[in-house]
Amino acid sequence: MVYELAKKTATPTPMTDQARALYRLLVAHGHGEDVSSSTDANAAPQATPAELVWSVSGQSAVKPSNDSYQRADGKVWRKSEDRFRISDTPDGLLAAVADGAGSSGMYCGPWAEALVERLPDTPISNPDTLNQWIDGFWESFSGEYRKQTGDDAGKLSKFVQEGSYSTLVACWLGKRDDGISLNWLGYGDSPILVFDGEGDGMSLSVCYPATLAEMERDPHLLNWKNLAKQAHLRAGTRQITEPATVMLASDGIGQLVLFRYLAAIHSLGHSLGGDRTPPAPSEQAAGLLGEFRQLIQTGKGQLADVARAHANLPGSGFAGEMAALRVSLASEDDFLRVTGDYRDLGLMPNDDATVILIDVAHPAIEEIGTETSS
Repeated sequence: MVYELAKKTATPTPMTDQARALYRLLVAHGHGEDVSSSTDANAAPQATPAELVWSVSGQSAVKPSNDSYQRADGKVWRKSEDRFRISDTPDGLLAAVADGAGSSGMYCGPWAEALVERLPDTPISNPDTLNQWIDGFWESFSGEYRKQTGDDAGKLSKFVQEGSYSTLVACWLGKRDDGISLNWLGYGDSPILVFDGEGDGMSLSVCYPATLAEMERDPHLLNWKNLAKQAHLRAGTRQITEPATVMLASDGIGQLVLFRYLAAIHSLGHSLGGDRTPPAPSEQAAGLLGEFRQLIQTGKGQLADVARAHANLPGSGFAGEMAALRVSLASEDDFLRVTGDYRDLGLMPNDDATVILIDVAHPAIEEIGTETSS
């Protein structure tokens, strides 16, 4: 599934071939041409600093080695239970990812879909608002899927007792006189990452979950049976006044992108590629980098093994890898190829993968005042 939406933005310089070549070089040899640098010379003149626009792309793909379970009528393959949404709102943009927990409960994919599709156009920022919103549709969802259990008493009992589980991460963007407002919420382990700057100047400024330790714990999930809790909800707001990239994702590929960033600054001393040195990491990024280094040096378990794999293959620059990922979102085949290569290198778990990238930038001068249709 692919979804692309442009909001008052210029068409980017095509770079599919360069980005793909870069990616192959990165994963095979640990060095290569930086795609972001190769496109700078051809970029159109930029608008005044006050003018910012966004462009959005998203992609979702089922894991290549899918799970199965046996039923009386034969083997059943599990389907992806990730869902995502990108849509215009009266104020700007809404984007969301929900990851249904297939290992618990029943009808988790449909529950994830209900969460993203029913999100309001205005931000949710506290548990009271979150619970009031879910109150508006959980009974109809429960009633509909009770019927789906048919005459199977076992299914009905499991559904009634366990319910349906899913993560949820969402953000709302709106145009303001002083830039673009970003409001976000997270429940569970589906991450949101915000990188300030462009190209070699990308610097992580927002990360949820906030620590690597939180990412390793079993996530707290939304269930139509239970009230959302203050302790498990995270929400934030900020103004974007300069170019930035906002990423929403399911946990596996979100962790991949975060670890590629941390591996780059760990290896290159805060240089993300080329000869330019970007700003030092933010306070939160510095804390994440400390955790990453501790995992590499003394950590035990799966997360530590993955961190060491990333550290052993830092690549030639985070900006180039992000450019390659961005280009891969144009088609499901390209996205599957890129994520599959990362899995083969031991850098990403065998899991469904869903990504939304929102690029905020200055438009080309000739595009100012020209709004494209969605």
